[in-house]
Amino acid sequence: MTTETLNTYSTKSRARVNGDKKTPASEFQRLLVMARPALSGPGVRSLKANLNGIIIELETNSPHQAEFWANNWTQADAGAAPRARIYSAIGVEGLEPSAYYCPELRTALFVNTEYYGQCKSWALGIAAAILERESNTLSIHGATALYRGKGVVIVAPTGTGKTTQSFQMFTSEYGKICGDDWAYVRFPNPVPDIPSTPLIARQPEKALYMRSESQKEQEWLRAVFDRSLSENITTSKEDCELTEGAAGCSVTHRRCVFNDGKGWCYYAFGNSRVLVRREGILGPDKVVDEVPINLVVLLRRDDHSPAEVRLTPDDAISILQRGEYMVLPGAGPKEKWGSTSYEPWYNPYLLEPDSERQAHYFRLMFEKWKIPCIILNTGVEGIDASHERIVAALEGR
Repeated sequence: MTTETLNTYSTKSRARVNGDKKTPASEFQRLLVMARPALSGPGVRSLKANLNGIIIELETNSPHQAEFWANNWTQADAGAAPRARIYSAIGVEGLEPSAYYCPELRTALFVNTEYYGQCKSWALGIAAAILERESNTLSIHGATALYRGKGVVIVAPTGTGKTTQSFQMFTSEYGKICGDDWAYVRFPNPVPDIPSTPLIARQPEKALYMRSESQKEQEWLRAVFDRSLSENITTSKEDCELTEGAAGCSVTHRRCVFNDGKGWCYYAFGNSRVLVRREGILGPDKVVDEVPINLVVLLRRDDHSPAEVRLTPDDAISILQRGEYMVLPGAGPKEKWGSTSYEPWYNPYLLEPDSERQAHYFRLMFEKWKIPCIILNTGVEGIDASHERIVAALEGR
């Protein structure tokens, strides 16, 4: 499919803004009062989303936030009472782009920022806080896919290839996609001595919020992305910092797409995104909303670790809890690219983190349900080789 225009939106803040996840109620109310005038105009919209049974309402004067929110989540019934709220206001005087969350009120406020990724992830984090405490639910920042009826959860820091590997499963003859970013895993209460049914990973999103640079390795995705909503796509060669000579690309070392007559490049900016309808990629038959958990895969990317290691439950939990990773371009502030950072449980979205609870749930998964966990190093092997390792591990179950 060829398009003459692209449905993309450029946000002023093109990444996550500074956030306070423990804003006291009194301070939060003061900030909300400052934002109220911007949320009182005719363009304000209120939208309710259903995240695996948790109703979250967004109130915003940003058409971009509203459009992405409406296309990302399952719409809740109009009369459903929200369990949590998010306010997103642009044009607020006297405040820098910033984000605030008040655990006491279960309410978030985004000020003068329209970058959708942070709004989406905080919505997931709010629902996680409720589900973990009320429904014995583990929240995982990971991709989920199905292969020959067996499910895999791929957990990894941003940029190490979890979406790429889930797509390898998805595009294979026997594979289906579930989600590329998040899964909720509900445990029975009480936990049985000998589980007789598998744990199920459920995704809460209708769409995949993908890094558009993935089109670099999978050129066929360009047609899919062209017909999708997108954010911060580079639409002018003058705005590209990755040119090589008069007509080359320093990323692909091929001819620049702008010199080939194309009107936009999906990998010219490391944090540009595309919101893709799952069923719009390869059809509804290649999509599922939940998968049994038969394998957990962790990913890392370096030049010295083994290609594959089978982890004991203790080792897996230790690696997850530590959450050590290298900050890759597009995955954080530019000044931190290439440095080592830490993301406990590889999950930056947890707004009310409870490390003891996370460890408990993962231990149940690995010990009680005896789900194997392997770690693959995507820095020493190509995409296809890592995919073959995942398939082999699944087929060995």
